[in-house]
Amino acid sequence: MDRDLVTRVSRTALGVAVLAAAGGALLAGLPGALGVLAGALISIASFRWLARAASQPAALFGGGHPRPLWVLGLGLRYLVLFGIIVVLLLAGLHPVAVMAGLAVLPPTLLALGWQGARTAL
Repeated sequence: MDRDLVTRVSRTALGVAVLAAAGGALLAGLPGALGVLAGALISIASFRWLARAASQPAALFGGGHPRPLWVLGLGLRYLVLFGIIVVLLLAGLHPVAVMAGLAVLPPTLLALGWQGARTAL
């Protein structure tokens, strides 16, 4: 995956998350603001983790089939991310705010991906 795209998506999503956190603070106070920021940071970290893994396809699919360690790494990624979400919710962050933060990345990725595809044509 293009490093420039990963950087642009991460920075833009973080900017959108800061704006969304201001809205979360107005609606749910500090737990709302922190929940949005935490959810967005989890989403961005997961995206960067996947982008780094996708940049090395030979290491992932040596010999035409997935290597067992790659599948183990994918499972580990899910365990780590879900574990962090559970800890955040147990710490008292607003669950809707955490979900709103997790939802910041997909539209950002789509918008910047479409923009990049349009300029490439």
